[in-house]
Amino acid sequence: MEEARTWSDILPAYEDRGLEMLMVSIDPYETEQSIEAFNTQAGLDEPLPTVVDGADVARRYGATALETTIILDRNGEEIYRDAAITDAATITEVLDGAM
Repeated sequence: MEEARTWSDILPAYEDRGLEMLMVSIDPYETEQSIEAFNTQAGLDEPLPTVVDGADVARRYGATALETTIILDRNGEEIYRDAAITDAATITEVLDGAM
């Protein structure tokens, strides 16, 4: 939830620069309703775009941990990856370097 709030706060500042963000759920029991409940519980003003049943996406990028963050550049090349909660300073540093 912490990282979802971070992304929700950061996203508006980068959208006009072309940033597209996508949250991927690998939980096979996830539904649109449970995503909505998550967004509400996390206190997100702007719900994050989410792929429900994103196991194929997770496999494609080799994401095996819940807190995996992968940032791709404009060419689709991976420029950042971690499997822990990513703080705002790290995210903005990577995004500023890529944009």
